[in-house]
Amino acid sequence: MRSAFLLFRLSLKRVRMLLCVTGLLLAGFQTLRVHIAASHSANDYDQIAALLPPSVRTILGPSVTSVLSFNGIVCGGYFDLGIVIALVVLTITLATLPAVEIETGFADLILARPLRRHWLITRTIALVLFAILLMLFMIMAGTWAGMAMFAPPDASGPPARQTASLALDLGMLLLCWGGVAMAFGAACRPGVARPAASLIAFSALLLDYAQKLWPALECVGWLSPFRYFTPFELVMGDPLPVENLLVLGAITLTGFTLAYFIISHRDISR
Repeated sequence: MRSAFLLFRLSLKRVRMLLCVTGLLLAGFQTLRVHIAASHSANDYDQIAALLPPSVRTILGPSVTSVLSFNGIVCGGYFDLGIVIALVVLTITLATLPAVEIETGFADLILARPLRRHWLITRTIALVLFAILLMLFMIMAGTWAGMAMFAPPDASGPPARQTASLALDLGMLLLCWGGVAMAFGAACRPGVARPAASLIAFSALLLDYAQKLWPALECVGWLSPFRYFTPFELVMGDPLPVENLLVLGAITLTGFTLAYFIISHRDISR
C-alpha cells in the first residue's frame, strides 16, 4: 500500500503545475463571470435574449430566461462550452497516463517493484477523481469570491443545492469520459489513445447539439453521454435526474472495468 501511495504522489507531482494553473484560471474566470453578471440589469438580459438566433433558442429551450439572468450567468461556469471542453480534455489527458508510462518504459520500472498491475489503473482513477474534485472546488471558490466582492446587495446568488447539483452533474460527465479514455489508455499507445478518446468525445458533443437542432436524430441521440448532462434544466430549478447519473455512472464503471481487464492481460514490454 505504501508503494501505491508513493506512485500516486509521484503522478500528482508530475501534473501539479497543470492542475494548479488550470484551477486558478477556472476560479478567476468564475469570479469574472460574477462581476459581469452584476454589471448588467434585468432589462439588459431581456435585450440579449431578444437578439439570440433561433438555433441558440432551440438548444437552450425553455431555460433561456433562466440562463440569461444573474443566477444563470453565475452558474454558467458549470456548463460553459469552453470550460466543459477544457475539462474533458484535461480528464482524457490524465486518464491515458498508463499508455504514456507503458510507451516510455516507466511502467516496467514501476512493476519491477512488488506492486500489482492493477495499481496502474487504481492510481489513475484516484488521480482523475482528485483532479475533478479540485477543479469543481476551484469553480465554487471563484463563485464564492465573486459573490463576496461583486454581487449586488439584493442578489442572493444560486442556492447551495443548485450549485451542488450542477457540480455533481459536471463531475459525473467528466468521470464518464475518464472511464472511456482509461479503457483506451490501457489498450493503446498514447498517440492513439488520446486522439481516439478526444475524437469520440467531440463526436458525441456534436451529436448532442445536432439532435437538439434536428429532432430526426433523437433516435441515435441517446448514444451521446452529453445527452445525460442537463445543466439548463438544473438552472431552471428542476431536480437532478437520477437516471442520468446512473447512465453516466454505468459508462464510467464499464470503462474502469475494461481498463482493469486489459491491463491485466496486456504485454507491457512492447
